[in-house]
Amino acid sequence: MPVFGGSGVPISMKGAPTNAITLPPGAVAYPNSFPNPSVAGRNTGYAGWFYVKLGRYTVVQIKDPITNIWRGIGDDGNSERYIYGDGTNMRLANQSGCAVGAVVTTAGSGYVTAPVVTASAGASVWQAVLGPLVSTTVNLVYGGTNYIYPPLVAIDAPPLGSGGTQATGYATLTGSVVSSITITDQGAGYSGGTPTITLVNDPRDTSGSGATATATLVGSGTVAAVICVDHGNPITSGTIPTLTFGSGTAAATVLMNWGISSYSVTATGAGYGTSSFISVTGAGPLPVASPAYTNPTSQQNLVRLRPAVVWVPTNALSGIASGGTIVDGGVYTGTPVPVFSPATIPSTVGTLVLTMGGFSDVSFIQPW
Repeated sequence: MPVFGGSGVPISMKGAPTNAITLPPGAVAYPNSFPNPSVAGRNTGYAGWFYVKLGRYTVVQIKDPITNIWRGIGDDGNSERYIYGDGTNMRLANQSGCAVGAVVTTAGSGYVTAPVVTASAGASVWQAVLGPLVSTTVNLVYGGTNYIYPPLVAIDAPPLGSGGTQATGYATLTGSVVSSITITDQGAGYSGGTPTITLVNDPRDTSGSGATATATLVGSGTVAAVICVDHGNPITSGTIPTLTFGSGTAAATVLMNWGISSYSVTATGAGYGTSSFISVTGAGPLPVASPAYTNPTSQQNLVRLRPAVVWVPTNALSGIASGGTIVDGGVYTGTPVPVFSPATIPSTVGTLVLTMGGFSDVSFIQPW
């Protein structure tokens, strides 16, 4: 329950020694990790409400009971939250510099049990999830009648705690009838059987009814997803780790939660004026090969991306120089392509190389 005081009385710290917490790259903390002064010798916290002012690279995560991963990777930075911390299912995490996900590029075949997956660096922990998964072709049994808005598409989740990923989709109307259902995410780990598709009316729609559809499963014995269950330690070398599968031919490419930690000038160029500003475009390279399945939720869309802000000074000849300021390292899944935004068009274009890594970050947690 919120605690209210009189006029001008600050909110109680409830015995906490500080409301600031610094998380180095790769570190996590529970919001209720403040010492509890009511229990002698106890250095654990209590369940309750907290106001959290996050740093640029720290996020609030909640444990997903289906995939067994912590949801919430990357953010806009410096955001605020009111959260209820129970010491188990919600945490603060600074995953900057760490591996956080993977895109399956080769699904393999003939798997009976999920292969062991190991990373070449960073000590991250991975779990392969086998098919079956939902086919992108949905059998629309009946389109229903009198729909004003497309109904919502709800697809049963994989078994609770299976590590599987959720299939998703949406419906399209032609006139007042459902004409198609598009699968936006095929999911993974549907070992419990074919999931049910339920069409739920948009809350504004009181007249539509009757549409039904059925799913089919594909990809049995293949690797449908690779989940990062522990991001391990930060990787500061700028080299994306590789994943090795203990058996079969499956392959996957790691997605990082990286920021621009430094840069080095490889060609100074000329004509940049008194200062130069770098804007960085792109999210870093996604795998060259296409994903084996349509699973963006557990792959490309896993990380909330944010462009960096880097100030680069110029030298006496108006060329770009070292010694700039990383205002915001951004959030990227790989190494982005730097693009200059100078005040004037340079006579000779300069170039630089970006180093990717993680950042220590300060957040403020106030018991509420």
